[in-house]
Amino acid sequence: MTVWHATFDNELDFNGETWGFFNRDTWQVLLLVVFILILSRAMKVAGALEQLVGSVRRVFIDNRFTIGVLPAMIGLLPMPGGALISAPMIEGLADEAELTAEDRTFLNYWFRHVWEYSYPLYPGLILAAVIVNVDLNTLIHYQFPLSLAAILGGSIFGLLKIRKHFKKRLNGNEFWVQLWEFIKGFWPVLVIFIALLGFNLPFILVLLIIVPLFGLTRLSPGKFLTVIKESMDVKLIGTIYAVLVFKDIINASGAVDQLAEVFNAWGVPPIILFILLPMIIGYLNGITHAYVSVAFPLLLPFFLDPQGNLDLSKVQLAYVFGFIGVIFSPVHLCLVLSAKYYDADMNGVFKKLVLPSVVLAIVSLLFYYFS
Repeated sequence: MTVWHATFDNELDFNGETWGFFNRDTWQVLLLVVFILILSRAMKVAGALEQLVGSVRRVFIDNRFTIGVLPAMIGLLPMPGGALISAPMIEGLADEAELTAEDRTFLNYWFRHVWEYSYPLYPGLILAAVIVNVDLNTLIHYQFPLSLAAILGGSIFGLLKIRKHFKKRLNGNEFWVQLWEFIKGFWPVLVIFIALLGFNLPFILVLLIIVPLFGLTRLSPGKFLTVIKESMDVKLIGTIYAVLVFKDIINASGAVDQLAEVFNAWGVPPIILFILLPMIIGYLNGITHAYVSVAFPLLLPFFLDPQGNLDLSKVQLAYVFGFIGVIFSPVHLCLVLSAKYYDADMNGVFKKLVLPSVVLAIVSLLFYYFS
């Protein structure tokens, strides 16, 4: 196995040769997560977020587009409660459009999470690729239309309802100045996209180059070292480590195959499991990697086609419905913080989340039945 493949080639050997605790692939995945955490915090500390947001607000003349883009831009940097960062950024535009508190919360919250289905910096997606034993780039390419579906749903039932308000168009020189400001603040993410999706380069190699390069060019060595120390989310890293070890253990024990036999004997349709199991866990935890880590190892035998090959249409169905559970979770930090910031009624926000989620669910089901 190579580092950039999110797969496990080494299974547990209870005769003493290879244990999950010492599995090389487990530590490679943890290294990916650590570098992602460092990059996210470095971009925040270096002021890259404010830089790119300022350029976006100046370039786009349609306020509706800008209201959607700003939280989506912040969503490209996975961080707990990230919706609270984008909330004040769209407040002025929301005032101009005379949006209600519930509309503001919905738009900020929804567009903050449109990349969760296909963006390589989210640990939940990496974890899903590891558990189902598929190359991360393959999963990203397959699930990217789901991000487009999320954008479509949010645009139809959110942005297009906003009253148009146009700003003065920038002249040629001003436009190029702002575009350059955007690139200076956003280039690490752009390079990751190009390297992974355009050239299929190893993810770990890209991060090994980009993270130190960005950190040492935008921060002093001492400040960058502080960022590295502050990025060590022990709870998240420990959770992912435990999940990967747990996945190896249950595979070696044969418990998953026995569980599949039980569900088959009961006559439970697999599609019910793909929908309900991840959704319930996602709703209860409000965290993507929680439902991925619990549900996906149990669903592994059901993700296979009759020939024993992995069926990504089943994987994406479980991923999408699990995330719909996360979106509606009352313990989801981004939802709680957004609603509190705008002083919104939570029930009103939930009502606005329904129709975009239906769009997402329909697209996922079409993938399941026709791909």
